[in-house]
Amino acid sequence: MKMLMAIIIGAMIASILGILVIKPFDRGSGKSETPPPVIQQPEPK
Repeated sequence: MKMLMAIIIGAMIASILGILVIKPFDRGSGKSETPPPVIQQPEPK
């Protein structure tokens, strides 16, 4: 169980660090690179 908890906590820390690291890059290089196209799919009725 300790190993599982360590993996979960590690994944949470990694995701938080990833968000913090990627956000400044998105702001800085957003002008030079083309932004990903937003695909809007209509909901099937």
